[in-house]
Amino acid sequence: MNPHHPEWSERLFLSGSDYFQLLLDKHHRQHGLQGNIGRFAVEVKGRLDVRQLEQTLNSDPIFCWLHSLRLKKPWPLQLPQWIQIRSSAPIPINTFEASQQDDCILNELLMRDIQPHFDPPFQLDVIDCKQNRTILLFTWSHLLMDSQGAEILMRYLGDALGDQPIQPFGSKNTRLALAEQLKQTQKTRNFIFFEKKSIHISVLDKGDSKQINVYHTLRFSETETEQIIANCKRAGAQFGRSPFLLAACMHSFSDLLARKGKTNTTIWVPVPQNNRKKGILGPIVGNHLSYLFYRLFPQHLQTMQKTVDVIKQQMIDQMREGIPASFSIMMDLLLRLPLWLYGKIVKSPTRGAFASFFFSDTGKTLDDFNVFCGLPVSNAIHYPPNSSHPGLTIIFMNFQQKLQVIIAYSEATVNKEDISWFESSLRKNLFG
Repeated sequence: MNPHHPEWSERLFLSGSDYFQLLLDKHHRQHGLQGNIGRFAVEVKGRLDVRQLEQTLNSDPIFCWLHSLRLKKPWPLQLPQWIQIRSSAPIPINTFEASQQDDCILNELLMRDIQPHFDPPFQLDVIDCKQNRTILLFTWSHLLMDSQGAEILMRYLGDALGDQPIQPFGSKNTRLALAEQLKQTQKTRNFIFFEKKSIHISVLDKGDSKQINVYHTLRFSETETEQIIANCKRAGAQFGRSPFLLAACMHSFSDLLARKGKTNTTIWVPVPQNNRKKGILGPIVGNHLSYLFYRLFPQHLQTMQKTVDVIKQQMIDQMREGIPASFSIMMDLLLRLPLWLYGKIVKSPTRGAFASFFFSDTGKTLDDFNVFCGLPVSNAIHYPPNSSHPGLTIIFMNFQQKLQVIIAYSEATVNKEDISWFESSLRKNLFG
């Protein structure tokens, strides 16, 4: 690696979206869990050549540069940034032998934390499983990249992109005049605040705990996936499947609250939006996300169709008003604020809560992911970060034309029986 290569700068300033992820990192740690850590697991048939993989890692300028970064603690009003740490230590891949249950080892690795001020911002682990299977787990600080960036990076590592060029970095954003930034920020705040005032949203029971996050997986066959998509189309969700999937989650969440004796449900869910251009493999570095915001009151939850219609209309209204772009501008404007003040501003519309639950749909980005390091890929799955406040994160993704869902939850907030009940309810809502 050439450390003076123009792309591999000795410092990298956080974007507004990256800084929002740092706020979430602080929020997670304040409530007794590991930081804002993303995880992406790739399972292949056969044995990975770990030594060859390490050689690839340590000879690639992208990985070498990323591994050298540490988050700098900024002075007041200084822009937050990554700085490069000079080190001759190679990038390691930790290996594990699963003599009994590979789930046990995987669960332990899912507990691992990354302190971005002190640790390299990503780690790689390989688990040799029974029945000639291997799991590669990529763990990274969410401040460094988002889930799609991680997908692209891992597929690049496994030589799974063919001749398609990748784009490590995004183009520099043109800085708007301060007056325009303030105008767009006010526009976002006016939209988010309901009738110019904050609202009390429904959340699960709060509980600070040192307990780990737990991950529950739902997998659907190709036939079941086709049925769910057919139901989505039947409900009139012509702008993609997300409104239907989100509606199903909202109904199950509302029912879970009722099960716990909570009524008069008001649900608030921010949903990340990918800002990348379609067809381009990148940018990898940084979070290229904005958000849409969905606010539903009890009258919107009477039927699945009603909920889909409301979500669809709120999506149209926000896209027409340019809310995702305005929110991105607001995040860029708030970069110099201390995190405690930033947090107060972000949570002010909902009286101190981030969300009723977190939701994401990564789409069909992994439908064509078939080979990694020359071996057949049998599964690829994201394990999202989660905090005990709100304590529930639901992420949908496709893998080889089959839908799968990861439910991340904190045991301080809900228990296994709650999640089993939630799964049954969600299946019912998805299949109609």
